[in-house]
Amino acid sequence: MATLECRLIHASVACYAIHNGKLDPANPDLQALGLQPGTTPTVFINGLDHINAGFVAETWDNWVVLAIRGTLPPFTGDFWAWVRDWLQDFEAGPTDWIVNGQHFGRVEAGFATALHSIWPQVMAALGRIDLSGKQGILVTGHSKGAAMTFLAASLLKAKMPHVLVENCCFAAPLTCDAQFRDNYNALGLRPFSVRYQNEYDLVPYLPWWPSLALLAHAEQRDRGTTQQLAMANWPAAGNNLYVPMGILRYIGPHCAIEYGDKAERDAWEAMKYALEHLEFSKIAAAHSADGRYLHCVCQAGTCATE
Repeated sequence: MATLECRLIHASVACYAIHNGKLDPANPDLQALGLQPGTTPTVFINGLDHINAGFVAETWDNWVVLAIRGTLPPFTGDFWAWVRDWLQDFEAGPTDWIVNGQHFGRVEAGFATALHSIWPQVMAALGRIDLSGKQGILVTGHSKGAAMTFLAASLLKAKMPHVLVENCCFAAPLTCDAQFRDNYNALGLRPFSVRYQNEYDLVPYLPWWPSLALLAHAEQRDRGTTQQLAMANWPAAGNNLYVPMGILRYIGPHCAIEYGDKAERDAWEAMKYALEHLEFSKIAAAHSADGRYLHCVCQAGTCATE
C-alpha cells in the first residue's frame, strides 16, 4: 500500500491535470490519492488566466486533502528562460499576512495574492464536508503550490484549532519571514509540516537575493563572459528575509532521504556544485513533480519524524 506521502505527491501532480476548471476522475494520479468511494473532488480555479487552481477531496481513510497547483515552468528548452520565468514571480516583494485580524508576519506577495484568489472557493468546498468524522486536513502542493500550503495551513489552523491540520509539500520556494514562522510554529503546526526538497532543485532557494547574484554569474560563465566563481566566494545559505518552513526531508543521491542539519548542508553543497559546474539540465529537471519527487518519495516509505 502506498504511503501517505506518496499519495500526496500524486495529488500534487494531479493538480497539473486541471484544465478549464475540470479534473478527470479517472486521472491516474488522482486515483493514486485514494478517493473515498462515491465522492468526487471539488476543483477550484481563479486568478489571471486561471493560473491558481487545485482541489479538495475526501479519501478512503477519512482524510480531507487540499491540493494546490504550482507553476508549470518550461522544463525543456532554454534554462535561462526557465529561470527568468520563475524570478518574475518574486518581483512584488513581501506583504503583510493577516490571520484572524492580527498581523501574522510578512510573506511573498505573489503567493499571498494567489492564495487569496482561491480561498473563498476552498472554504466553500471544506464547508460542505462534515469534518467531525475525519482524521484531519492534509494540505499539499508542489512548487508555487507548496509555498501556498504554509499560508493555507495558517488560516485553517487559526480558524479550526481543534482540527488536525498537516502539511506535506514538495519543492517549496522560500515563502515567509521569521515572524510568520514563529507564529506558525506557535499554532502547533511545525511538527506536522514536512517539505521535501530534491537534489539540485533551485526553487527552494528562491527568492533569496544571493541566489540571484549567483545565477547571474553562472549565466555569464555559461555564455563565456566571465571566469569561474571560486568556492570560497559563495555565501552561506542564510541571511535572508524569507526563511525555510517546516521540517526538511532532503532527497539525496539514490533517493536517500536525509534530515536535519546534514540535509541542509548536503542540499546546499549539491546546489553549489551544480551551478559551479554549469549542470543546468540537472537543475531544470530536478524541479519536476513527476520526476524524482514522485519516484523517490514513493520509494522511500513513511516520512520519519524529526
